[in-house]
Amino acid sequence: MDYSAQNLEYAVAVFYNGEQAERAKAHAWLTSAQRAPEAWKFVWELLQPTKSEYLFQGTEVQFYAATTLHTKILRCWSELPQESYDELKEKILQSIFTYSNGPKIVTNRLCISLAAFILQQGTVDLATILRPLSSAENTALLLEVLTVIPEEYNSMTMGSALRAKNRTALQQACPMVLDDMLRYLQTAYQDFGSDGPPEEAVQAWLSAATCAGNWLTLGGEDSPESGGGALPDLLPLCRALLMVVKVLYMSNEAVSDSALDACEASLSAVRAAAASQQADRHPAAALQLLAELVALGCPLVTRDNVANSINEELLSAFITCCVALGECHAQSIVMAAESAEGGKAPDNVRQGAEAARQLIEILLAAQGAPGHYPIHETRSNLVFGFWYTLQDQVLYTAKSEKPHPMWRQVFSRLLTTLVSKSEMLGDSMSWDDQELLRCYRQDIADTVMYCYGILGEDCWSVVECDWSAAQSDSRREAALHAVLALADAQSTRPPPALLSLLRAAVHVARTAPASPMLATALDCLGGYGALLSSLGGGSLAAECVSAAGAALARSPAAAAHALRKLCADCSGPAAALAEDIVHCARSSASRSGDAWTRRQLAAAAGSALVAAALPAAARLLQPLAVQLRDELALQAQNPMQAANGAAECAGALLSALAESPALAALLLRTLHPALPAFAAQPQLAEPLFHIVKQALSSLMGDCLPFAPELAQLTVIALNANVCAAGLDSVKLMVIMVGSEWAGCPELLRAACALAAARVAPDVGAAPDVADALFALLLTVTRKKPHFVDCVAELLPDLVDLGCNCVRTWEAQAARAACSWLAALAAQSPAALQPRADQLTAAALRCIGGLTPRSQMEPLTELLLALNCAAWRGAGLAGWLRAALAQPGFPTHHATDEHKHKFIASVLKEKSSKRRLLASVQEFSLACRGLIGTEYARQTMASRQLVA
Repeated sequence: MDYSAQNLEYAVAVFYNGEQAERAKAHAWLTSAQRAPEAWKFVWELLQPTKSEYLFQGTEVQFYAATTLHTKILRCWSELPQESYDELKEKILQSIFTYSNGPKIVTNRLCISLAAFILQQGTVDLATILRPLSSAENTALLLEVLTVIPEEYNSMTMGSALRAKNRTALQQACPMVLDDMLRYLQTAYQDFGSDGPPEEAVQAWLSAATCAGNWLTLGGEDSPESGGGALPDLLPLCRALLMVVKVLYMSNEAVSDSALDACEASLSAVRAAAASQQADRHPAAALQLLAELVALGCPLVTRDNVANSINEELLSAFITCCVALGECHAQSIVMAAESAEGGKAPDNVRQGAEAARQLIEILLAAQGAPGHYPIHETRSNLVFGFWYTLQDQVLYTAKSEKPHPMWRQVFSRLLTTLVSKSEMLGDSMSWDDQELLRCYRQDIADTVMYCYGILGEDCWSVVECDWSAAQSDSRREAALHAVLALADAQSTRPPPALLSLLRAAVHVARTAPASPMLATALDCLGGYGALLSSLGGGSLAAECVSAAGAALARSPAAAAHALRKLCADCSGPAAALAEDIVHCARSSASRSGDAWTRRQLAAAAGSALVAAALPAAARLLQPLAVQLRDELALQAQNPMQAANGAAECAGALLSALAESPALAALLLRTLHPALPAFAAQPQLAEPLFHIVKQALSSLMGDCLPFAPELAQLTVIALNANVCAAGLDSVKLMVIMVGSEWAGCPELLRAACALAAARVAPDVGAAPDVADALFALLLTVTRKKPHFVDCVAELLPDLVDLGCNCVRTWEAQAARAACSWLAALAAQSPAALQPRADQLTAAALRCIGGLTPRSQMEPLTELLLALNCAAWRGAGLAGWLRAALAQPGFPTHHATDEHKHKFIASVLKEKSSKRRLLASVQEFSLACRGLIGTEYARQTMASRQLVA
């Protein structure tokens, strides 16, 4: 079907209104039409306002034409002869004039096309190109084009030379553009009376603020490419932007719609100006801007800082701006806030100090916004990052001295605010709101630790006061949440306030019904286990262990978790209560169906048994082990039913018994009769391997007597279900008893043969098995190199499999295969030599584009090992030259010059993986046709930066 206007219009109509299959075909055809050379002609026919025969489809056809024009300018610029540039420019401008009154989406796309046209020429004579739009009636069009030029510059793909040319031209033009935007924004200083500004003025301010913000972030938010000038030069623009916000706020009780958009755009532009080039070198200007901002914000916060504020979005935009300025100029704010007060200080110093402190007051008010997050307010979560920056700067300014006293007051107030904001509502919240609150409380916990950086151990005194003053369980729970957040900051000599809070948590754990406060109290007890241990495991530790056990019936999960942590840390109380803890672990099977809770209790029981005397511990362990064995046998009889958690509990118990191999051996001997039935069930292979791995890890050197039985179980289970966990078990056994037990070679051969047979048909179907197989071979090759001979008959197939895995897109499997082949080249080059030339060619194909560029590092490691290995014959040099001598290999983009340079750089490098990686990256770019692009420039620049 030819690309006639009628066919294109019909295809657009089908795309928007046809059935799914027809739409897909229409989309594919319309996309191919955009790439066709004829598109340079048919776009103008489709852009005729009255052209479409499908009148209801006119806007869509025109939008498709404008989008096609933009695509052609971006992707097919080389098709256009230079002598056609002027004609194209005039046609774009004429189309913009034609659609100046809409539809808006068409006008916008045409303006973007003009911006792309300007950038493709290196922004040559920007003023001349835009002069036709400079008349008063075309102001909106000019603002639209100026707004999208930085957006196109940030998003367009262009060569580094063109980008540098554009960057220079745009930086030169930026001050003039910002001056023009200031002229538009200064109309905000007019007196608009009680009715406020007209909609036309609001739209003009919105456009000017958006345009200014885009030019101030030229190159991206964090880029230093902006040409807006130094912060002092931008202060008039910032004042005008803030005046826009003030006018719109004062003239509207509820700021919404276009007025809200204008306010948000203005505040965003102020943020961009505050972060302009070397802004931190102008502290006086920063404080001056800060004073302007807080002068705007004080009445805003005074009036609207309420729950369910009608101006919540405006408040959020304002707080975001305050946070941005605070983070950009933290040093200036800290130094100003600490400066002298009263008549001793100059006026500018006192004004700067006042502005800095007002900013902190505003942000404290925002952090403590009335109501519950996220039900009544959504702005308090915007401030968390500022407190980290502030405390970091305060500590840096203080150096080895104590922070200024004012900061202790600020962070004490902040901590109290955080406790109040951590309060939870009842069960009335939706699941989404509960998840938001959960993340919010985690941010609060992090910020509590920032408070500790300033306040130190006084944090617990502040929280204790909040606990004492609390009038509700929700506020007490919030105080305990802060105590829990401070668990990582505990000291060896805890202050009285902390001990008092822990006793309060014990009381809650003993008496509170099932509730969030009970769960948080239990988390506190578990979190301070290490501290209680450092105190010698006295009466408070015993009370904590006892309280956690007593809470099992009311809050099983939280109590079990606390009990596990306390038993692991507090050996004395755990040993004294070992019988009760083991009883809880035994009874949890009937009391709770939660497998996670059972695992926690099993681990707690294991830690308590390790702490107890061996004879008593063995006596207590036996009935628990028998119960687990019976549960394993029952599960083996019904493998299709939901797992009862017995295998996971056995693994957790074995892990906890690691410090007592005698008890671990007793448990394993008791469990063993039930394990063969597990091994024969494919569904139960992974739970079995969990038990085997934990047994090997716990027994360590004492596992030799169990090696034959464990190996037999492993082989049976691998025959039933080849999985990564099984290969990990084999790896662990070879490392631990490979030198002492004669059966290890046979186990290794069987495991490798079964895994290779599983992976060989399709690596992508079992990438985890491939990863585990090569991880096993890598460990054996490096740590037990004599075991490589045990799999000699399998090596050819394993090497072939490795070569296939090198080419896979599964990153972990490919990395593991490369690492093993590299180790094999170093340890046993003779075993690899018959296939080394094929491996070299496979690696080159991957570098050339067969695999993602993110996988270049393991391929580099492989090439380095191949270059350093002791080969018979020419070695890597010969294989590289033979492979790259083929025309078009690995791709047609790689020239002979690229190939010769790559071969030379690989062969000369025998030690530095970093330098070789740079050569591999460069050759990969050449093979993919990316040399000379902006992407290549950024890639190589980032590589050099890391180096």
